[in-house]
Amino acid sequence: MKFSFAVVAAVLVASTLVMYWMGAVTLQKNQAVSQQQQCIDQLNNFLSTMKDAETGQRGFLLTGDESYLRPYLDATGQISSNIAALNTCASRGEIRQSDVAELHRFADEKLAELTRVIDIKRSGRGDAVAIVRLGHGKSVMDAIRDRVAGLVIDEKNDLAAASRTARRYTIFRTTVFATTALINLAFLYWAYRRILAERDRRETAALDLQRQKDLLAVTLASIGDAVIVTDVNARITFLNEVAEKLTGWTLPEAMGQTCDHIFHIINEDSRQPVESPVNKVLRLGVIVGLANHTLLIRKDKSEVPIDDSGAPIREPDGSVRGVVLVFRDFSDYKTSTAALLAAKDEAERASRAKDQFLAMLSHELRTPLTPVLATLTAWEASEDLAPAFISDVQMVRRNVELEARLIDDLLDLTRIAKSKLSLTLEVSDVNELIQSVAGMYQSDIHAKGIQLTMDLGAERHHVDGDPGRLQQVFWNILKNATKFTPIGGSIKIKTTNERESVVMTFTDSGIGIDSELLGRIFQPFEQGAGDFFRKSGGLGLGMAISKSLVDCHGGRITATSDGRGKGATFTITLPTVPPPAARKAETVAASKDDSRRLRILLVEDHADTANAMRRLLAGLGHSVEVGQNKASAIEKMNTTPFDLLLSDIGLPDGTGIELIREIRQRHRIAAIALTGFGMDEDIAKCKEAGFDAHITKPVNFQKLDIIIRQIADARAN
Repeated sequence: MKFSFAVVAAVLVASTLVMYWMGAVTLQKNQAVSQQQQCIDQLNNFLSTMKDAETGQRGFLLTGDESYLRPYLDATGQISSNIAALNTCASRGEIRQSDVAELHRFADEKLAELTRVIDIKRSGRGDAVAIVRLGHGKSVMDAIRDRVAGLVIDEKNDLAAASRTARRYTIFRTTVFATTALINLAFLYWAYRRILAERDRRETAALDLQRQKDLLAVTLASIGDAVIVTDVNARITFLNEVAEKLTGWTLPEAMGQTCDHIFHIINEDSRQPVESPVNKVLRLGVIVGLANHTLLIRKDKSEVPIDDSGAPIREPDGSVRGVVLVFRDFSDYKTSTAALLAAKDEAERASRAKDQFLAMLSHELRTPLTPVLATLTAWEASEDLAPAFISDVQMVRRNVELEARLIDDLLDLTRIAKSKLSLTLEVSDVNELIQSVAGMYQSDIHAKGIQLTMDLGAERHHVDGDPGRLQQVFWNILKNATKFTPIGGSIKIKTTNERESVVMTFTDSGIGIDSELLGRIFQPFEQGAGDFFRKSGGLGLGMAISKSLVDCHGGRITATSDGRGKGATFTITLPTVPPPAARKAETVAASKDDSRRLRILLVEDHADTANAMRRLLAGLGHSVEVGQNKASAIEKMNTTPFDLLLSDIGLPDGTGIELIREIRQRHRIAAIALTGFGMDEDIAKCKEAGFDAHITKPVNFQKLDIIIRQIADARAN
């Protein structure tokens, strides 16, 4: 059957092409005949116009009556269009352009002769008839008649040839058409038989299709979401029961109406109409959905929040035949969203309250450490301290500093969670830091009879890091090793170099770590299972904080263990830097140089802190006056010149922020904020208010001394 269709199709195509070609040729020939006939008519019109012009002139010459000139006047106006028509014939190749030019020249010459004779007749200055009798005008007119007659004969010959050709092609086309018609009749009879069989098959298929449509209608009617179906004109053809309930319109009421009328939607906030997704799908041909805050105006004018999506219904060829719109009642979702937002606001409020509590708690914990650290620093710098007590004082000072750092980390959990741990980087010797931490924890190690072995053999042992933070990491690891190593066990600390890094390993012979716990050892609040771990206490933050600190230093920390009872090894790898250049020690005497002596106003309401810091600063050679509150500080500033302001932030009659703002209005003075509030926002507020530097309590007096020296050097220069 395919072959038969192919043969018939080929015959039809071939015959159609032949008939088309023959028809085109016939049309061309018929058009040529028509155009040649038009050319003949234009030549005759041209000759007739010239005759009319000559007739009008002759009548005027004989009668002297101007009315006889009407044919002449009409001819002079018509001759240009006659020439233009002949030029069109020439452009089609029916006559030569030179023939048209010659006729044009004859016409101009004849009209000029006619005009000249008429003018003589009108003026009476000569015998116009005599001029006509000279025969010049007659010779020009004869030439025109002869030339037009010759061109007409040529055109008639061409017209006869074109007519014969057109008849031949017409006969041939008719023959082809008749032959093709017979073939088509034969094919139609055969196709008729085939169509009868195909009709039966299609009827069967139509029944199956109707059953599928019925199933689809039942499915759409049963679906939980509202469904609207439209045609390509956005007119509704189907609503399911859910859509009827949401819109308030029944299917019979909605059938044939535009979707905008039934599915009327507005913006919840602006109350402005929203473009129907059906129209948008028809315009763009893609799946679209509504933004949030969309309200459906039901038939009874009540409103319901919805969300929806529209999709084109496509024919197998890809053309759009309609749109299916699926939407649902959004009320429950909006209610739950509002509840979630309220819960979020409440959680944020609680978080802010927690941060405020932590900031205040941090302030209250840090403040008592400041006089202790100031006193220890003064003792350490004093020449009166017995040498035997120097190491003890240094050990106590280091523990106080470490305690302050632990307070920072344990209280500022928000900063840890956001990976915003602050670092004060400097070139640090990890071997010295490890020895310092081991010294601080020596008593606990000896109490359990643990053998501590240190092999600090790394040749490159300087890193760019925060010494206090690194001590905290080493402390956490050594503390856990001591806690989980039984009496009489061993701990080995070793440093080596690997490429451009220093590798520190802490190996103990303790209870070990299960493989399951190894994968979570650096997660917050993770502790081992069992009574021993629970009795050991702790919150499980040490390793999580240590990993965050090591990551901030660009290093890595790992834990390995062969299992329960086989000990554990913690390895820290940090990139190394060259050691610092040797510097000549700066003595207290240098600080007491008159050029570096500063007049300092210390504003501190905590008496112990104020006394300890005053003694320490005075010991460094500075002149110190103390103000207990904002009012006394402003009074002293207005009566006494100072080089430096050291101020607490929390004061009895105001804040250090208010104090520095008032002072900045009248005085130019270096200012440092000393406070137990050490959150990032606290530091930013101090800097914004006008403080040049911010130091968190307990005060790092080495850092404070460096800042004071910089201020003294700037004043001296």
